[in-house]
Amino acid sequence: MKISVIDLGYNSLKLVNYDVRRDKSFVAYGQQSVLAKVGEGLDQTGFLGDKPIRRTIKTLKQFRAIVDLEQSNHVLPVATSAVREAGNREDFLKQAYHEAGFKFKVLSEKEEAVYAFEGAKSATSVHAGLFFDLGGGSLEIVIYSEPTIRKILSVPLGGLRLTDLYAKPDGSYTKKNYARMGKRILELLPEKKHLPTSKNLDLVGVGGSVRALARYDQMRREYPLNKLHNYSMKKNAVESVHRALRRMSTRTLKKSPAIGQERSQSIIAGSLVVHLLMEKIGFRKLIVSTHGLRDGVLSAFLESPGAYRQGLVDRVLIREESTRTKVSAQERLAKSLLSHRNLTNREYAILSEALDHVLPDLPVYNPETLFYIVLEADSILPHQDQLILALSVARANGMRRTDWAETSYKRLLDKKSMEMVKKISVLIQLAQLQQKTDIHLSMRSERGIPRLHITQGKQHIPKVLMKDILRDLEDLEGAFNLQLAI
Repeated sequence: MKISVIDLGYNSLKLVNYDVRRDKSFVAYGQQSVLAKVGEGLDQTGFLGDKPIRRTIKTLKQFRAIVDLEQSNHVLPVATSAVREAGNREDFLKQAYHEAGFKFKVLSEKEEAVYAFEGAKSATSVHAGLFFDLGGGSLEIVIYSEPTIRKILSVPLGGLRLTDLYAKPDGSYTKKNYARMGKRILELLPEKKHLPTSKNLDLVGVGGSVRALARYDQMRREYPLNKLHNYSMKKNAVESVHRALRRMSTRTLKKSPAIGQERSQSIIAGSLVVHLLMEKIGFRKLIVSTHGLRDGVLSAFLESPGAYRQGLVDRVLIREESTRTKVSAQERLAKSLLSHRNLTNREYAILSEALDHVLPDLPVYNPETLFYIVLEADSILPHQDQLILALSVARANGMRRTDWAETSYKRLLDKKSMEMVKKISVLIQLAQLQQKTDIHLSMRSERGIPRLHITQGKQHIPKVLMKDILRDLEDLEGAFNLQLAI
């Protein structure tokens, strides 16, 4: 099934096409983004201007043609802060429907915050912290401690809105207005006392300004991966990037491949919001999510179309993951290895991701191609662990030499990482063999020594397959802290 989501924000207008599977999982396969700036001038007049409306309607007509071409089963158009606050919102909504055929759902502040949170949470492994979506017109904040949302805030601190209020026409700031903008941001940001008392709190950011910050930081660092999702920035890096952008002219920002024309006008204000948020509350790092509002909207619709249309976010979100009634033999082995301390928690998390989400959907390709497929996919794992996962999958499928990776990704891999690759790849090979044959694997402790028992069934297993696996296992007996029994 195909579903299209249209997101009309204060600054940009986006269309994302999704392919939805039977289990309600989905993947985005096409995206269009246009700088419509429908909220331009809203704070001065309280109304959407004629020129921004014309730009927006023109783009919506183009989106209508794309949606019709894709033959989407459903279209979910949503509008956020600019349309929500506009005095002429009803007139605009009627015009959008009559001229482009889209019936927009205007999200409340709560809906916008919760949908953005849901999209980011489902794509990360964060269990407690502050999730924020920094848009052109507003900043949505969700304070979360699993399994409960503790607080929802929406404040008018969008990058384009702040730029319109405090910047000069050329996008630069006087010292006085820059200071006034910083003071206003600090006044509206939440206090540290609003957060859960847990020490393990993460900061997760969504939105164009957050992505631009990450791209610029990666460009400066010559980061070896072309990935934004789950990228982590330390507090001093966010501050350093903001100060560097602050010194640039709008013209220079437009030419920067990390910023570009769409983000050049609002990135200084947007990056200041992120910097001051970390400063005020004391977060040491920022986790970037490329999944947010649009993914959350789609998830809510798939979970309960009726509740979504009525805006009943409490009934739709937050969903707990469905409990599994049957645990696979591979998962039992992984848990057994963990309990016998043959796997660290980190290794177990990587192996579980392979068994649960990677191997079941992995296409048939050569190992080098599989490496890039796994590495490029968005994952809940940190970048270094996802790189280890990709190498492990590729090695398990025939790419025996992985020394090239130590050179190509030397900033992310060390000797310990490569040992983990070999260790996890062996377990993946065993899991794949177990799926294809009647081989039986079990863990037992004999005189205090954990033993991995491998028992072959009636089905014949080619000796060459077992030879490679057993050689690896024998090499890793010390690393696994176990002995083999065949």
